[in-house]
Amino acid sequence: MLRFEPDKRVGFREYMCSDGTRSYFFCADTVRDLFTGSGFNELELEYCCVKSTNRRTGKSMHRVWVHGKFQKPF
Repeated sequence: MLRFEPDKRVGFREYMCSDGTRSYFFCADTVRDLFTGSGFNELELEYCCVKSTNRRTGKSMHRVWVHGKFQKPF
């Protein structure tokens, strides 16, 4: 479940934030294709999952990031 309302969607995996900035959601395959297509070697690529809780409201949120390490060839 995404934290954005359906009317905030402005493109494929792209959403408008309340402050006017945009968020784009990548999958690991897209990140891999972007970096390896630019000549980088993949060292590590994984999803990082964290559960955080707002202390004031008690609301729990599941966050997921794509974490990667790439190296430019010598």
